[in-house]
Amino acid sequence: MESNDTTSFEVDQFSERRIYSVSELTREIRGLLEDHFPFIWVEGEISNFRVPASGHYYFVLKDAQSQVRCVMFRSQQRWMRFEPEDGLHVLCQARVTVYEPRGEYQLLVDAMEPRGIGALQLAYEQLKHRLDAEGLFDPEHKKPIPFLTQRLGVVTSATGAAIRDIIRLVRRRYSNLEIYLYPVRVQGEGAAEEIAEGIETFNAEFPVDALIVGRGGGSWEDLWAFNEERVVRAIFASRIPVISAVGHEIDTTLADLVADVRAPTPSAAAELVAQHKEALEGHLDDSYQRLQGRARQTLTLAGERLLNTRQRLRHPAARLADLRLRLDEHTQRLELGSRRALSAERQRFLRVGDQLLHLSPERRVGDFRVSLNRCSRDLGLFTRQTLKKKRQNLERVFVQLDGLSPLSILARGYSITTTLPEGEVVRAARQVGKDDTVRVRLYEGSLHCKVTKVQKTN
Repeated sequence: MESNDTTSFEVDQFSERRIYSVSELTREIRGLLEDHFPFIWVEGEISNFRVPASGHYYFVLKDAQSQVRCVMFRSQQRWMRFEPEDGLHVLCQARVTVYEPRGEYQLLVDAMEPRGIGALQLAYEQLKHRLDAEGLFDPEHKKPIPFLTQRLGVVTSATGAAIRDIIRLVRRRYSNLEIYLYPVRVQGEGAAEEIAEGIETFNAEFPVDALIVGRGGGSWEDLWAFNEERVVRAIFASRIPVISAVGHEIDTTLADLVADVRAPTPSAAAELVAQHKEALEGHLDDSYQRLQGRARQTLTLAGERLLNTRQRLRHPAARLADLRLRLDEHTQRLELGSRRALSAERQRFLRVGDQLLHLSPERRVGDFRVSLNRCSRDLGLFTRQTLKKKRQNLERVFVQLDGLSPLSILARGYSITTTLPEGEVVRAARQVGKDDTVRVRLYEGSLHCKVTKVQKTN
């Protein structure tokens, strides 16, 4: 009975347990994090930054002790002025969430700004470095401004002070110059696109002699449209010379760097293209007077040269007679020179013939044949003498060898005794014993003998 009560308690306790699946637990944790951390600011260093084909930013935000995965969707990037990169210290506005397939928490970044340097300044430096590496700011790409501009294009605000200053100065200095305005916004969203379109429109549809692009002064944020890449590349691609006239002398925009000429203000830009009419007329009068004086001087000098030439000019008949005499003289010199050259060539030909005769192959073959016969005769004599000496030496050696030959000793009655079957030469009586068989070598033939007595020397 007691055991039954225990079993019932355990069943009731198990039925009261809350069992989570992995997905349920992950969703619960995700909800807690998202409710507790809806919007936070997180500071750290970017690492493992990558941008796949989707255009989203994936990176890790880390400090000395920890790190967290982050993602910034493409739709949140439109307000960013700079490009994130590894090692950049940033401050991010983000929401904490959990990526359920892996059960990892991460940050969904909505905004980002660099720490230690402004976002605009960082974006400016990054774009400037990249465009400079492409060569957009190189001096060899700069085009000169025409001396006399007849048609001037202006890309600026229709209501700003810049266009009024340009019109006032041009009308005062050179009223015949035509001014064409392409009105655009010079700050705020969409300003860069309008400025670039204005530059491209003048190049494609309404070409002018020179083009002023700019605005009046303002803050760095107000001038930012002239740092946009779209505007910089439109200025670089322009076939019309471009004068940058951004009215802010402290800061230099990228439009100032890429333009063919930079002017500190729109008025200064107008001064570059609108010359003083009175100054031009005076310059033209001076040039005309100098041209007349130079023409009179040139005509006077030409008349003097003509008079001198006429005085030196002789009658054609006299000139022809001189030429005939000179022709005869040259003919005689040519004939004399030809005979001398022919004689010299004949002498040289004879010398060459003698040299060829001396070097004739037939003659040289005859000389070689005589030399060969002499060498053959000397070789035969030398061979016979050498063979005779060799024969005498050989006979002398034969005599010496015959005197040293064992056969000559045997011929004098001596013999050589060897043991059988070893063939060892017997030099002493102790080498054999009684009844041993020995071989006795004679001058002619040999004897096999049996020892009957051994007599040793005392």
